[in-house]
Amino acid sequence: MTALAPVRITFRLHRFEALAFIALAVLGVGLAFVVGARLDGLRFDPSCYDTTGLVPPSRACEAAMNQFYMMVDGEAGKVTLITTMVPFLAGLLLGVPIVGREIERGTTRLAWALSPSRQSWFLQRLVPILLLVAGGSYLLGVGADRLLASSMPEIEPANAFVQFGFRGVVLAARGVFVFALAVLVGAALGRVLPAVILGGLLAVLGIMGGSQVHQQILRAEAIEMAEPGPGDMWVDQLFRLPDGRLIGWNEVEQYDPPPTDADFTGEWPTLPIVTFGVPGERYREVELREVGALAGGTLVALAAAAVIVQRRRPG
Repeated sequence: MTALAPVRITFRLHRFEALAFIALAVLGVGLAFVVGARLDGLRFDPSCYDTTGLVPPSRACEAAMNQFYMMVDGEAGKVTLITTMVPFLAGLLLGVPIVGREIERGTTRLAWALSPSRQSWFLQRLVPILLLVAGGSYLLGVGADRLLASSMPEIEPANAFVQFGFRGVVLAARGVFVFALAVLVGAALGRVLPAVILGGLLAVLGIMGGSQVHQQILRAEAIEMAEPGPGDMWVDQLFRLPDGRLIGWNEVEQYDPPPTDADFTGEWPTLPIVTFGVPGERYREVELREVGALAGGTLVALAAAAVIVQRRRPG
């Protein structure tokens, strides 16, 4: 019982935010599986319509397609919003108060005086909420995967870059990263509202900046693809010159001037198109790299927060 006392105290201090997150996580995961099951029941045979558009689909086929995609755009879209946003909001709203609210209320004076060390106090406050955010965010990521599989039956989520970063373990890693940033900002500012605002801004900038860096890495790793599939990541489209060189759209008119005849109905550019992308089969590898980068950022932020807790004045 004594060993669990710090955990109970921590959850008591953050019971409103913790219970709200648990409720939203359960709601999001439950709705994802319910809507996914309903979409599975509405799934239609893709062979019932002509992908070229030359042959109109039958009334039954058109009705089945409309019903399916109405649910994808409606109910599935709303549930996706829940599974996507809740981990980020939870990380921010649960992370800032870990240290920031206690400093703002002045309770750290007594707490740090009675605790064997500030670091043990920090870990007792941090670890239970960290595990809650990680576990809840992961379950929401699983729900997002389930919903994607039903919304796009033509892809396999484990081998597709669709909605990368907003589902699966990457979503959980991003939620934990936001949590770590929020803990750091809360410890540095010692005031909840300013820390929530600044922490949210830093989280957006951090995730967007990391995504841009990762996109540049993937661009450098892209390979030539004859016909990218729905799960592949499209990177660029170039044109091959007769000598084998590749050029982009900004240079194509120099080597392949556009037709001047107003009645021209052929295809332009006439140069062979070369598509570059990342195969969907690399998803797990890329996912692991992204999670590793986010985990590194999380550890740095939490280590910095621990240093601040150790050195700052209680008030």
